[in-house]
Amino acid sequence: MDVSDPTLIMGLHGVFHRHPWIDRLLAQNDLEDEDVFSLAVARAEAYGWSSTHLGRGPLDGCRWGHNDAGEDWTEDNRVRQLAWLQVAVEERQHGQRLPLLPVATVLSDVLHHMGTYTLTGLHTVVPLQLSRGDSIVHLSQAADWVAAAGPGPEAGCAITVAARESAGLSNRAQDVNVLVLERSFGRLTIRPGEPSAPAGGLAPSLVGEVQTEGMRNAVSIRCAVPAWSLDTAVWAAEVTATAVRDAGVTEPVLLTVSRNDGDLPQNG
Repeated sequence: MDVSDPTLIMGLHGVFHRHPWIDRLLAQNDLEDEDVFSLAVARAEAYGWSSTHLGRGPLDGCRWGHNDAGEDWTEDNRVRQLAWLQVAVEERQHGQRLPLLPVATVLSDVLHHMGTYTLTGLHTVVPLQLSRGDSIVHLSQAADWVAAAGPGPEAGCAITVAARESAGLSNRAQDVNVLVLERSFGRLTIRPGEPSAPAGGLAPSLVGEVQTEGMRNAVSIRCAVPAWSLDTAVWAAEVTATAVRDAGVTEPVLLTVSRNDGDLPQNG
């Protein structure tokens, strides 16, 4: 993968249960072919974040162009890679941040449209070379949102960052830890004394094999967030991505956030 590649990939992991009535409604409305790609395209269009309509000219406020998407909706109470989306981030972002939360919102909307799900983790390929350097105010506002994201209890999670040797991240792991604490404004707690453990909230074989070729884990953080939800997981990802960028990394990285409380379903 070229270090200037604008590809962003996000996958949501967890346990999915299809609405018992959804197949009947899809059949009645000739929508049996609906999948993550078609639904994500429609939802992103509704938000004004992207469009696949040809001949209409550029979309004002476009955040990305669609590349690919997929799902695993196997219902066996095991952790699956439920839905993933691959996009090309708009390189002229007009003051916008990388669209981690918008992409996650589209994926979550798709899953809620088709059923119910329990989130156990996420992974994302982040094109840090497109990330802005003035996000402190935004992160402060996000930290206030996360502080009231739920009644708790505090949720343990594991964060990892993988990068190529050219990124120089392996020599900056301690710097990243310090920057994560600063950019979380006290809402994320690092637990340095806890032993490393497998990321139980992630299904194996993360989508993005081509884009992550040559990447190796360089940062592992055992931490806790005020409560576990999509909001807090994406926030933790954005805080970490910002910390990695501010540590001097300006090329794509693979970032994972996994709930790790010892009571997760088994991986599929």
